[in-house]
Amino acid sequence: MRSIRVLIAVSIASVLLAGCSATTQSLPSGPTITGTPTLSINDALTSASCTATSCIAVSTSQYGSGEQYTESSKTWSALRLPATPLQITASSCWTTGCLLTGNTATSQFLWKYSFGSLSTLQMPTMFQTIRSIDCFADSTCAAIGFDPSTSLLELSLSQDGAATWSTPVALPSTFSAGGQISMACDDVNNCLVSGASRSSSSALLYATHTGGTKWLQRPLNTSWTSLRSLSCNVLTCIGTMTDSSGNSFIVRTKTFGRIWKKVSSSNSGVTAMACTNSNTCVVIGATKKNEPWLETLHKDVLVVNKLNYVATPFNDVACLPTTCVVVGNTSVATVPLNS
Repeated sequence: MRSIRVLIAVSIASVLLAGCSATTQSLPSGPTITGTPTLSINDALTSASCTATSCIAVSTSQYGSGEQYTESSKTWSALRLPATPLQITASSCWTTGCLLTGNTATSQFLWKYSFGSLSTLQMPTMFQTIRSIDCFADSTCAAIGFDPSTSLLELSLSQDGAATWSTPVALPSTFSAGGQISMACDDVNNCLVSGASRSSSSALLYATHTGGTKWLQRPLNTSWTSLRSLSCNVLTCIGTMTDSSGNSFIVRTKTFGRIWKKVSSSNSGVTAMACTNSNTCVVIGATKKNEPWLETLHKDVLVVNKLNYVATPFNDVACLPTTCVVVGNTSVATVPLNS
């Protein structure tokens, strides 16, 4: 069956990765990553999340499907969904479980993944939609949602796997309620939140050390139009930045967002990045010709990975302790990482 799926992928296309960077020197080459066809050719897998031992990928389409990958078997299998998703808006995992949120044709939903299956949870009553989730400790997650009663984005915390949520606190009103939001928390008090501005094209970044009761704006270069895929460990955080010229960079801070350093340039437009720690990450994106590319970052060295049997760009990436998974419209793949 696997050989048949590979033949399907070959018939679709075989796209080889061509690396480039914003510098004059070419990036070094790394191991070839081989794609495997998705289980359902009707659905594009758009959201990936990983616990310590398994990963899940969910589609955004009228059909609705999911897949799960286990580190023990190193294979993908079908994941039964409790409802038909039209859009996944956010997902995040702790060591043994995950939260996923989005909307069906008629309502919003919140799912919990645990021990190979998905179950439906009650949405936090104060939120019309959840825009971002970060699970940073066992059963402990922060969620940013839109509160229609205030017309603001608000932050709420759960320390029991989304069974209950804290009273929400408002994000700064300068954030666009409809724009992209990225969040990374180190504990229940310390979080970084980036997003679109209500009044300009420049990205905004705020930090809290009080669980959201007080926000401190971190200055960013006005040419930065987005700061995404945030991941933090104590004061050290990493993310991807895109500027007004369309150039993308991996950026790092050791001061919880006060000062940022460009670690390296990426191939082209960044779609997503996921990290096992602040030194080891996988970055995915698409070239200007909409061809897929994948790069790995290890100790500030960015490496281009050639792709085999990958016809279209990947949509998302998520990481186990020593492996990351990438998912897309037609294929999935695993990326082994250096420790």
